[in-house]
Amino acid sequence: MFKVHKKIIYAIEAVVDIALNSGPNPVQNESIARRQGIPKRYLEQTLQILVKNKILVGSRGPKGGYSLAKERRRIKIADIIKSVSNEESLISTFNSELSKKIVLPLINDISFQCLEKFNNISIEEVCKIAKTKKLKKDISKKVDFVI
Repeated sequence: MFKVHKKIIYAIEAVVDIALNSGPNPVQNESIARRQGIPKRYLEQTLQILVKNKILVGSRGPKGGYSLAKERRRIKIADIIKSVSNEESLISTFNSELSKKIVLPLINDISFQCLEKFNNISIEEVCKIAKTKKLKKDISKKVDFVI
């Protein structure tokens, strides 16, 4: 069975969390880390990669955080995977003829097929699935009142 790197899972969780919990203010990384159980330091690195790849927008300051850079329907799971996946070539790791000519092309083909499937799934669709699974938004957001 193929294993998916934690970095990819964390990135998808973070983007979906932001999509589900965004409002007038950006979603803070501490909130995402708490809800999803992602180590804060690791999450921050992942969020910065997603900002660099224009999936998220980051803002600084006491009310800073992260929001989606585009509409939920325009962000595909494949976009997130491509953003956080290392582009290292497996070819340099394996030197046998069998690996180079058969095994790696087979794995690359299967990976491409998976990525194509993920290219057809938007964050909007994942949010709809979350709603059908009765995943609740975080309603414990702080409210500031100025008198």
